[in-house]
Amino acid sequence: MRLWAFLLLLGAALAALPPLLGPALPPGTELRLLSQDLRTLHGAWRVEGKRLLPLSPPVPPRFGQEVQLLLALPGERPKAFPGVAERGDVLLLWERERVSLLKLLREVYGLTPPERLWP
Repeated sequence: MRLWAFLLLLGAALAALPPLLGPALPPGTELRLLSQDLRTLHGAWRVEGKRLLPLSPPVPPRFGQEVQLLLALPGERPKAFPGVAERGDVLLLWERERVSLLKLLREVYGLTPPERLWP
């Protein structure tokens, strides 16, 4: 019985999403979604409290388009994360897996992002 409980806890821990974007996203953190060549700004958002507020109207990327997510924590240099656009969300590449940006923001960072990043 103990082995079963241990295996359940181990499975839950392995299934948890990683803090891919860093340990925390403090207020003032900005996220910018850009085309792969960095010429098109598809959207920009800022963390305010527990909300993710848009800074500009989104320019929807094509479904399946490769994109770059730039993350700028207050007082730090921006970091780039490769991803793929998918129906109002971005799938970030992490250890040969794709992780939903919206799910990551909700479940790991406790933010309240919009239901979709673009219509």
